[in-house]
Amino acid sequence: MDTANESSGKRSSRRKRSYLGLAVALIVVVGVAWVAIDRSGGNDKSQRSGTLVTTVSEYKNVETVASVPSGVASASLNTSLGKISPLGVAVDIDLNVYVADWYRDVVTKWAPGATEGVTVAGGNGRGNAANQLAGPCGVAVDSERNIYVAELNNYRVTKWAPGATEGVTVAGGNGAGSDPNQLYYACRVAVDNWRTVYVADTYNHRVVRWSADATSGLTVAGGNGRGAEANQLNTPSGVARGCCFNVYVADSLNHRVMNWAVGAPSGVSVAGAPGAGSAAHQLNTPTSVAVDSSRNIYVADWVNHRVQRWAPGATSGVTVAGGNGQGAEANQLNEPTDVWVDASGNIYVADSRNGRIQKWSR
Repeated sequence: MDTANESSGKRSSRRKRSYLGLAVALIVVVGVAWVAIDRSGGNDKSQRSGTLVTTVSEYKNVETVASVPSGVASASLNTSLGKISPLGVAVDIDLNVYVADWYRDVVTKWAPGATEGVTVAGGNGRGNAANQLAGPCGVAVDSERNIYVAELNNYRVTKWAPGATEGVTVAGGNGAGSDPNQLYYACRVAVDNWRTVYVADTYNHRVVRWSADATSGLTVAGGNGRGAEANQLNTPSGVARGCCFNVYVADSLNHRVMNWAVGAPSGVSVAGAPGAGSAAHQLNTPTSVAVDSSRNIYVADWVNHRVQRWAPGATSGVTVAGGNGQGAEANQLNEPTDVWVDASGNIYVADSRNGRIQKWSR
């Protein structure tokens, strides 16, 4: 074989493998659909007004509190791989909503009642410079309103102080890999009162904890290879901090949520039964998890287009958002990718294929 042709063929093969790996990650982690979705009216301002919905009794209204530009959310694999937003949502103590807009490589902040968002991270094109983002997938905010962004394609988490024009890397940022100072597709991030960050390190099948100013992370869940045993995870894409430093993990391709106590060698399944499904005791590719002060667990149940709430010790969940089929009506969701619960128990959902953040109010 001609040496030049052989070298070219090897480069082409490597590129194909790289593209395939990215495609698989996006399909699993950020929910790229196989068909184009018609989202006419998905950003209609009329949907911002409170609308009565059918769900558990305490949730009375649903409204759109943030959205992405028309046309960004709808696409197919055949026309634009991953043209899907928003992917992440967080809410601060003043009820400002922060949106991780994966397609536009920005995080926007929406004040209560706002009709437009303000860019608070990124906005300088896709890249790995300090003032850029690449594939923001998850967002968190601390009590001082610092913003933490999980960047899927930069393999890092960056911290943006209020008003900052640049971010500081607080986890990863050393290329894709499995070493303690690396991440491989950082999909979600959580932060505690000590500014410690917890990262769903999706392709390393682990959750990693990075203390403030640390140069490497410590595995606190998974890290024993891809699998379904109690000490393993399979493509985790969501993480939340609970009481007593427990970590809750949306174990996506095991269709369950795991609770890992501090220092425990294995986790305990607290939501979802073995195997994917749509019954009350099942989940299908959970992409995010949140925990409230009463230790109720809220799960973005991606394929089932709903959010499920599981009480402590429950063997099944109840639908608290969506669950009325895939669609763009006020009481529907279309591939929810993230969920956040505020101090009053209101639920915020990144309704990715509808290009909006939905708030389900009590």
